[in-house]
Amino acid sequence: MRRALGVLFVGYTVLLSTKAVLAGSLPSVGHLMMGMFGAALIANLTGRFIRDWTLVLAGVFAYMLAGRYAQGLNMPIHYTPQLDADRVIGGGSVPSAWLQEHLYDGKTGPLEVFAVVMYLSHFFAALLVGFYIWLRRIGRAFKELMFAILATSVLADIVFVLFPTAPPWLAAEHGGLVPVHHMLKQSLLDLHLSGFASVVGDSHRYNIVAAFPSMHAAFPVIALIIALRYSLPRWIILLQTTQLIGVLFAIVYLGDHYVIDAVGGAAFAFAGAAVVHRLLSRSPGAVDLALARDKPVPLPQIHPPAGGAVEAPAFVLDARS
Repeated sequence: MRRALGVLFVGYTVLLSTKAVLAGSLPSVGHLMMGMFGAALIANLTGRFIRDWTLVLAGVFAYMLAGRYAQGLNMPIHYTPQLDADRVIGGGSVPSAWLQEHLYDGKTGPLEVFAVVMYLSHFFAALLVGFYIWLRRIGRAFKELMFAILATSVLADIVFVLFPTAPPWLAAEHGGLVPVHHMLKQSLLDLHLSGFASVVGDSHRYNIVAAFPSMHAAFPVIALIIALRYSLPRWIILLQTTQLIGVLFAIVYLGDHYVIDAVGGAAFAFAGAAVVHRLLSRSPGAVDLALARDKPVPLPQIHPPAGGAVEAPAFVLDARS
C-alpha cells in the first residue's frame, strides 16, 4: 500500500508537470517536492522526509515573503553601480551586451534554449543534490547544504531590502542605460511558454530588483562546495560543475544579471557555507547524534567463492568514493 501510494504521488507529479508545460508554464518547486515525497514513500522514509524537509520548505516560503516585503518599502533602486562595475570587468564593454551582440541573432535557437534551461535549473539542481545526499543518509552533508542555502538566502534578503539593484534588462528599459534585450522573456514566448513568460518581469509577482547578489549563482556554488567537501561521486561533481558554468553563462547572456551580480552571489555562497560549516563544527555532540541517527547507507559486502572472484554490481554507488 505504501509503495503504491508513493508511485501514485510520483505519477501525479509527472501529470501536473506535463499539464503545466502544456499550459505554457513550467513545473514548480512544489511539483519537485511532491515527487521527492513520493520517492520517500517508496523507500519507506516518510517520517524522515517530513522531519528534514519541512525547514527547507519554510525557508523557501520565507524567501518569497521577504521579496514581497522588500518591494513594499519603496527603497531607491540602484541602476549604475553594478553597470559601472561590469564595464570595468568587461574592459569598457558590458558583458551582457557584448554576448548578445556577438551571439544573439534575434531568434530563439539551441543556444538560447540551453541558456533558458540552465537559468531555470539553479534551484532545482541544488534540491536534487540535497535529495541524493538525504537518500544516502549523509546527515552532516545534508544539514550543511540546506542550512547554507537558508543562511545565504537570509544574507541576500538583507541586501535586497536595503540595496535594491536592477538587472541589465531593466536598466535597458530605464532610459536605455545598457543595450540589452530581455531575452529570457522573449525566449519563453518563442518556446510557447507564455504562462511563465507573463510572470517574468512582473513586479507584482516577484521582486525584480534583487539582482545583487545573484541567487542563481549562489545556489549552484553551494551545491558544488558540499559535493567537493564530502567527496560525492565524480559524476555528481562533474554535473554540478557543468551546471554552475551553464548558469553563470545563462544569467549574463540572457541579460538577467551582471557579472558582478554573479561574483557577489558566489561570495555570499562561500560566506554562507563557511558560517554553517563552522557552526556545525562547534557543536560536535549534536552532529554526532545526528550522524548516529542518519548513518550512510551501507554497501553490500560481496565475498568471492573459493577459486574465483565476483565483481560488485555496476549499479552500486558509493557517495564517499
